[in-house]
Amino acid sequence: MFKKEDQYLLIERFARGKESQLIEKYIQDGPTAVQDELELTDTEWQVIFDYLVFEHNLLYKCVSHSSEFFHDCYVKFGVAHVRSIIEVEDKKYDKIFEVIFDYLAISLEGLNYHVMQNREKYVMAFKVRGGDYIRTVLALSKEKYQDQWMQILDVLLKLVCDDMFTEQNCEHSLNAFVHLFNINREHRIITKKS
Repeated sequence: MFKKEDQYLLIERFARGKESQLIEKYIQDGPTAVQDELELTDTEWQVIFDYLVFEHNLLYKCVSHSSEFFHDCYVKFGVAHVRSIIEVEDKKYDKIFEVIFDYLAISLEGLNYHVMQNREKYVMAFKVRGGDYIRTVLALSKEKYQDQWMQILDVLLKLVCDDMFTEQNCEHSLNAFVHLFNINREHRIITKKS
């Protein structure tokens, strides 16, 4: 890891005054293209990347520029997948990613679409692991997401109840069929013929 002075020198040499061009290149061609063009090692690139993320809002600009793609990824696969795509799985990016989550999940209503598209998975997880687990997976643990969590919880409870009702109906129907079948079956005495 670089010392603070070395990080400042890297930023001055490769990024200062070129932030807009680097962000545009990042959005158009991706991080590898920017890193290759600047001929930076992975650790050097990490310094420049963090500078662009924390000081110039790179990730939000990237996601909002390609919002349809990222919204689709979020709806299909969830929060962890989006974090993986933009390579910000480290905890130091949590605050920055919260802005992106608010944009994709709340502003663009991706949360509701995501839960409905993946409802079987969430219903099963809700039955097995409970609501706290689902809330954590959906990244709704913070108090500010209480309203969204209540809406999702309501949907999940209805789906679980419908699922349980359907299972019970199926079981009762099978039992009734077996009972009726046994009643209507012709009973014959088995005799031994010599």
